[in-house]
Amino acid sequence: MREVFALVYTDVVDSTRLNVRYGDDAMAALWAEHDRHARALVRQWRGREVGRSDGFLLLFASAVDALDFAQAYHALLAGLCEPWQARVGVHVGVVTLRENTEDDRAQGATPFEVDGVALPTAARILSVARGGQTLLSHAAVQALQGAQRPCRSIGHWQFKGLPEPVELYAVVAEGAPAAPPEDSAKGYRVVRGAGGWKPAREVAHSLPAVRDSFVGREDALNRLAGHFEQGARLVTLAGPGGIGKTRLAQQHARAWLGALPGGAWFCDLSSARDLDGVVNAVAQGLNVPLGRADPVQQLGAAISGRGECLVVLDNLEQVVAHAPATLGCWLDAAPEARFLVTSREVLGLPGETVQWLQPLEPHDAVAMFRQRVAAAGVERGFDACDEASLAPLMDLLDRLPLAIELAAARARLMPPRMLLERMRDRFDLLAARSGRVDRQATMRATLDWSWALLTPIEQSALAQLSVFEGGFDLAAAEAVVDLSGFRFPPEVVNVVQALVEKSLVRLAGAGRFGLLVAVQEYAAERRRAFDGTANPVTGALDRHAAHYAGLQARAGAAGLCADLDNLVAATRRAAASGRSDSAVGALQGAWAALKLRGPFRVGVELASTVRAAQPAWPAPLACRLDWTAGWALKACGRVDEAALALASAIVHAQAAGDRYCEGHALSLLGELHVNAGRIDEGRLAQTRSHEMALAEGDAALEAQSLTALGNLHWRLGELDDTLRCHAAALDAARRAGDRRWEGGALGNLGLVHIDLGRAAEALVCCTQALQIARELGDRQWEGNTLSNLGLLHQLQHRHAEATAALEAALRCAREIGHVRLEGVVRLNLGIAVEAGGRPAEALGHFEAALQVARSLGDRRSEGQALGYLGGLHGRQGRHDAALGCLRDGQALLEQSADRLSLALVRCTQAECRHRAGDAEAARAALHAARALATEIGVEPDSELGRSLTQVEELLGEAEPAL
Repeated sequence: MREVFALVYTDVVDSTRLNVRYGDDAMAALWAEHDRHARALVRQWRGREVGRSDGFLLLFASAVDALDFAQAYHALLAGLCEPWQARVGVHVGVVTLRENTEDDRAQGATPFEVDGVALPTAARILSVARGGQTLLSHAAVQALQGAQRPCRSIGHWQFKGLPEPVELYAVVAEGAPAAPPEDSAKGYRVVRGAGGWKPAREVAHSLPAVRDSFVGREDALNRLAGHFEQGARLVTLAGPGGIGKTRLAQQHARAWLGALPGGAWFCDLSSARDLDGVVNAVAQGLNVPLGRADPVQQLGAAISGRGECLVVLDNLEQVVAHAPATLGCWLDAAPEARFLVTSREVLGLPGETVQWLQPLEPHDAVAMFRQRVAAAGVERGFDACDEASLAPLMDLLDRLPLAIELAAARARLMPPRMLLERMRDRFDLLAARSGRVDRQATMRATLDWSWALLTPIEQSALAQLSVFEGGFDLAAAEAVVDLSGFRFPPEVVNVVQALVEKSLVRLAGAGRFGLLVAVQEYAAERRRAFDGTANPVTGALDRHAAHYAGLQARAGAAGLCADLDNLVAATRRAAASGRSDSAVGALQGAWAALKLRGPFRVGVELASTVRAAQPAWPAPLACRLDWTAGWALKACGRVDEAALALASAIVHAQAAGDRYCEGHALSLLGELHVNAGRIDEGRLAQTRSHEMALAEGDAALEAQSLTALGNLHWRLGELDDTLRCHAAALDAARRAGDRRWEGGALGNLGLVHIDLGRAAEALVCCTQALQIARELGDRQWEGNTLSNLGLLHQLQHRHAEATAALEAALRCAREIGHVRLEGVVRLNLGIAVEAGGRPAEALGHFEAALQVARSLGDRRSEGQALGYLGGLHGRQGRHDAALGCLRDGQALLEQSADRLSLALVRCTQAECRHRAGDAEAARAALHAARALATEIGVEPDSELGRSLTQVEELLGEAEPAL
């Protein structure tokens, strides 16, 4: 039976290499998982499986279904723990379906065979596709019937065994290769000329020979091809020196030769300095001898005579002034020609399309470094330390191809970890070993070239902008950059714009700008050359510190803490120069960001640096300094030092009449008292803080103090009062417009609902809290909320989701240095991994949580950790160890008055006593747990409610748990 189908061939790239790497057994399991998911996609898109090898042969009734399956299949492979890649070919044609006999099927034949020329055509299309690429025939594209599926023609291909060339299209999708693939033994690209079809490789060009492999840049190549596809005739690839503009332009030209009957012509303008230099370089690139006539017109006629061609003008930045008189004329003279320019500066010509080239993606930067190291003949592999050094090394190299090339050339002498250590000698390190002296031989020469093209005003501005750390906005630039030394100083915004257009300042999104690390260090060297002079450049550091010290503390958290690095630098600079007001102001701004993003230890270091800047501090500054220091110390788990600092802050605040500082310091000190088991002192401090918040109308402090009071009630098992306080804290936070405390209150409410067994309410609160934390970039409360979500998942027996959430929470805690949070997460992780059948791993988590609690002097957390540790020992048959832990845990929790945790420990005691054969003691512990549960009022779906039910079933008790 002959029918029209959309045929899809898929093939997993490098499947043999994967098999060798994983081994037969592991690979068989991976293939089984692959097939299960892939076949689910086939069913979803209404396909029919015909054959299977390292991929599938599939039939679809609709080309749209076929293409949507292909895209879903790529996404499936990309989402694997270690991503795979596949190539896909799609063709639409007539095939004959021939049914196999029952005997044939019994011998392993498929239900039917597919015959027809459409079958080898689809196979040939697949054969030239690149990894991650979907190629379609012209027939397949026509069959889409106007469906919005972005595809780009990649020219005609002559395939082995087929009489006529086939026009192919590539799917355009983020990260997917859309440029034409290379020729293969089964197919090659052709272009129609006057004499008919000829191989694209025979198209005339002057492109340099390829010396090494091209890495990454798929999205940049896609965008570049898209500009020309949409009708652009002049595209400027702009970016700083060393970012790879030339290689990208050459890669594009070489890939698209089949669409350029008139050829691709590479013209190197790096040596040109005037109009004659431009025309001579272009004439050389075009292989055109110049006569006596006007050379610009001669070249225009020569380009026009080549019809559809591409002219690449490389390194035009130093002769931009001559662009209108040359390139502008050629655009008019040769309407079929396209021009691709690489430049560190935009041209400003009518019709110009600018594509800013960005640094390599992190994974591509690492891949390029590995390739270049291998090419340098380095045979040794990287050890774990070297592997860990790769990502930060690439970041310090700005992920610039030139810098990566130069660093890889040093790999014979220095492995990655040593290169990372030596990056302080960046410009000496990043020099070519060959002794080349051209401007691309070293990073310094590259930047010297760019610097020489700047005006004196631009040089001064760039030198001053080097004081910024981690980027800046226009307001900051205007506060720091002083151009008053020039006769007619321009607006700072205009100079910043000029530097952007010359690729030395880059747009960082949302009204922010930044410098590459290499550019910043180079410009800082130029700035330091003015030290000791009266030039305004020398005052940039002071102006930077003054600007950031003057910002309100809340501004430190703005824009996902975008100015954290600037605030840290401003604090250090102000302290070093003895400007006490500025130092304390910058410190508060820095801590406003550090308390969200971490690491907390930097806050402690900064406070210590500011404190040491002068022997005695006036009370108005001392209270703010001590308050910030105490907060940072508390966050780092240095509780005794934190208590001293906060007590000092309160004394100084009272002397200065600073009620705001006094109230906030009281609240923090109250938390320390409660955590140490000094409940009455903690309650008194929190009550005073709350009263001050109400008296001062400080809704943010009201939210903080109510949160602390709610946590106090929670520790005591007073869950109704806990809910009341956290709900009031949420209301106060919303009245204050304080999103951070709003998220914190929601997270706390979520935790109380978890304890009460109200899973639906808990999930709503935790989800909203996590959304706010991520919106603000608040890593501390993101970690808190992930920990709560992990606990919630665990209670609902979703062990994989629980472990994933808790591991993410642990990463947050470690990255920011939040010791207390790490202890909480390790405890919850122990619960999750034990439930997942990994008791040895659980033991490590419980012991780590116990160690954290003891280091903090937190007797309640110590009691909780002992309770879970004892339960694990008991379930593993270590009865003496179990009962010892549970006895000590019970005593600590009774001292802390934590009824909820005490009830859980008593449940665990009942379980362990039963396993040890002491039925009477088991029943006594169970009855004690029941009584506490009744007092607290938890629900059956809570952790305590479920624990009681499980123990009752174990003991054979008929009485309900609650």
